[in-house]
Amino acid sequence: MSTMMKALRFVGDLDDDFYKDERQRDVWNEASAVGFQLAYWIALIAAAILPWVAGRTGAWISFGLIIGWFVCSMAVLRYAQVHDVDVYASMKGLDPRVLVAGSVYVIAPIGVVAQLMARPGEGIATWAGGGVGALIGLTAAVLGVKRHQRRAALRDEADELL
Repeated sequence: MSTMMKALRFVGDLDDDFYKDERQRDVWNEASAVGFQLAYWIALIAAAILPWVAGRTGAWISFGLIIGWFVCSMAVLRYAQVHDVDVYASMKGLDPRVLVAGSVYVIAPIGVVAQLMARPGEGIATWAGGGVGALIGLTAAVLGVKRHQRRAALRDEADELL
């Protein structure tokens, strides 16, 4: 077992007796996944908002959150890969949740770069705000189209059953 895997097992406390009971382990794994995703979303949303509301200081904090988010993502993907699990195998197209997360993830670096490149006293609300607005609008449009397609498919399925 590699040093990284040993470290991840230690961080996850995976050798604890707690994991011997299967139901307890399953519920704990689900609860951990919920907590992990919640922490991910909080970090992602904070990284997207901070450059806009807290200026240059917020941009640096956002930059740190993005790096932390990325490192955790890579650790999760690598852990699964080492255990022969393809996390992308069950993906069927672009899920709305992935689209929203991707859009929020893109907003964060836009704010960081805009804030750190702006001269002191110069606002970033013009061109960078327009870019973020366009991204949000595009995401909303794609989500609307996907929702419409899903509802149409459900209607078609219901019609076929009759």
